[in-house]
Amino acid sequence: MNKEKVLLASSNQGKITEFLFYINYFKIFKDHEIVTLDNFPDIADPEEDKLTFTGNANSKSFYFYSKSNLTSLSDDSGFIIDGSENFPGVKTARYAKKYGGITGAIKKLFQEYNEKETIPITFHCSLSYKSHDREISATGSVKGNLINTSAGDNGFGYDPYFIPINNNKTFAEMETEQKLLHSHRFYAFQDLALKII
Repeated sequence: MNKEKVLLASSNQGKITEFLFYINYFKIFKDHEIVTLDNFPDIADPEEDKLTFTGNANSKSFYFYSKSNLTSLSDDSGFIIDGSENFPGVKTARYAKKYGGITGAIKKLFQEYNEKETIPITFHCSLSYKSHDREISATGSVKGNLINTSAGDNGFGYDPYFIPINNNKTFAEMETEQKLLHSHRFYAFQDLALKII
């Protein structure tokens, strides 16, 4: 009997690695075959034009479900500067692209915030699960501070610049499992695991 397939609908390899860790950690999709977008090279990335992380995650999972006809799991994530009007929020990745990458984005942020040593932020992750008969949204977040100098070699994205609260290491300085068990994506998968039962 063929196992039902679940598509991990992200082209970000760092996210896929974390998805696989959490799927195993929370023991979800045990009776499913996991596939990635590598199996669907002809499916283009969808527009990410919603105003919230959840909106973008839902849009992506519905899009990939419609294109692949497979149960799809998508995420949207980024950070919001505490006290701001949801900045950079859903535009976190585009903000980095605008300034030539993560390093340029960090430099610009600290210029805009008067070269403070740290900037308090909250990282958010929204997951969206779409199958033929179920739609599930799950969220997770973690507070901490951006620093203006990269520290650590693990992880991806803003990990070398983010220190979660009650810690003195960036995500990129932590051992891989320590980071994975304290990240916004961990809490989103924890939420998903409770809802998907």
